Formats: sequence, structure tokens, C-alpha cells
Amino acid sequence: MKLKLKDKELPQAQLRLTLPGNLKASLDEYLVYLGDTSHREAELKEVALEMLRQFVETDRDFRGWRKQRAEADVLGVQSGVVGERQNGVVGVKIS
Repeated sequence: MKLKLKDKELPQAQLRLTLPGNLKASLDEYLVYLGDTSHREAELKEVALEMLRQFVETDRDFRGWRKQRAEADVLGVQSGVVGERQNGVVGVKIS
């Protein structure tokens, strides 16, 4: 039997953004749209977070890059070549 374990949750992190005025106006209008179509009120923070999550999860190029990177990490570990991350840079250490 193969167990499917839940991914470890990372701690929350705060992200502060300054939006262009036109984008903020569009997001405010989107909140009105949600209210009109779903008859539910939502906060801008909640909607923006969901938009970002959806964007990252559905970006095919990003998913492909991520998968390729994970496979390379696995192959490196299996072959005895271990990548060390330091300050965002991956170096190679032969063990």
C-alpha cells in the first residue's frame, strides 16, 4: 500500500504590495462583481490571496519547471551528487 502523506505546512509569511491605482480599482470592481454574482461579500485580501494561489497552481510552465527541478534533485541524491543550497545558490558536493 502506498500512503499519500500531507505536505508539511510552511509558516505564514507577510507580503506587502503597493498596487497601481488602475489595478486596485479593478480589484475593487471585482469585489462588487463577486457580490452581485455570488451574493456573498468578500474582503480584498481574501480575493487577492485566492487569485495568487490559483495563478501559481495553474501556471503550466512553472509546474513543469518545478517538476524538472524536483526530478533533478532526486537524480542527484540517487547518484551520490548532493546539491547544497546556500544563499539561494545551489552548489554541488560529491559524497
